[in-house]
Amino acid sequence: MEELKAPQQRERRGSLFEIKSSKPKICGSSIVSMAIQPESSYEDISFRRPQQKIEYENTYKMAPDFRFQVGKVKDIIDDSLATLEKEEYDVYRCRDLAKHLSQDIKDKVKEIGMGRHKIISWVTIGQTCDQSMRVGSRCLWDDGNDNFAWGEFKNPTLYATAIVYGIYQE
Repeated sequence: MEELKAPQQRERRGSLFEIKSSKPKICGSSIVSMAIQPESSYEDISFRRPQQKIEYENTYKMAPDFRFQVGKVKDIIDDSLATLEKEEYDVYRCRDLAKHLSQDIKDKVKEIGMGRHKIISWVTIGQTCDQSMRVGSRCLWDDGNDNFAWGEFKNPTLYATAIVYGIYQE
């Protein structure tokens, strides 16, 4: 009868992180264990507490504290457009004027303090040449909370229209 031999078990290879208890190597070990984080000192360890995350609750405000104030915004628009009284139409100058007037109106309207309203300012300047013009716009909005104000200006060489939208952001 043949003798059944137990299969020879192979020696398990060591892991990189196993520290063998055998004789220390002459060349040293590449494994370093630290008890503290490298950037902290021993004095900090006893006083260290985990940093707590601040959580804020949602406000769920469905209506604004202050409604869009059409009268005040209309006054701001009229005052800003009145600065064009002595201007003459020039294509390049009016392009820059429209950008600056739009930003100026928007900044002044934001100073009123309508916190959750998104303010959109739109200024158009064109040359007066015996023609007519219609300005139209469409928005998707809530009639109860959103509103707009507009103003116009005209002198012998140019016309200007400004529209400011106040859209409530929930």
